[in-house]
Amino acid sequence: MSTPRVVPFLRYQDAPAAIEWLGKVFGFRPALTVPGPKGGIGHARLVLGEAVVMLASVRDSEPYLRSALDLPAVSQGVFVVVEDLEAHYEQASARGAEIVVEIEATPEGPRVYQALDLEGQLWAFGDGSVVND
Repeated sequence: MSTPRVVPFLRYQDAPAAIEWLGKVFGFRPALTVPGPKGGIGHARLVLGEAVVMLASVRDSEPYLRSALDLPAVSQGVFVVVEDLEAHYEQASARGAEIVVEIEATPEGPRVYQALDLEGQLWAFGDGSVVND
């Protein structure tokens, strides 16, 4: 795997539960998990194929980084390219993701779907045509 040049990072109220959920529902696996204070996560790196995302527990010392649960609305999301969009969608749907946009072709061409995770963070998944223009 090549070193990604942009890596999203997220905060969760219950980061240990988020790591488990993101694995079970979206297929991410932990590549690194560093415990934090009070049973939280200081830093975690999750991977899904070539995709990498980092996350940690919400910290009082960083009031500018919050969980989606702490916000009135989510204004950003994470986009992940997957090998088999239909299979990924079926797994996510069957295992508890809240699907907010069904698989559809975008005006730009790629097929995508969008889902919310256990704390309301928006995730979009698409086929490889997203980045292969």
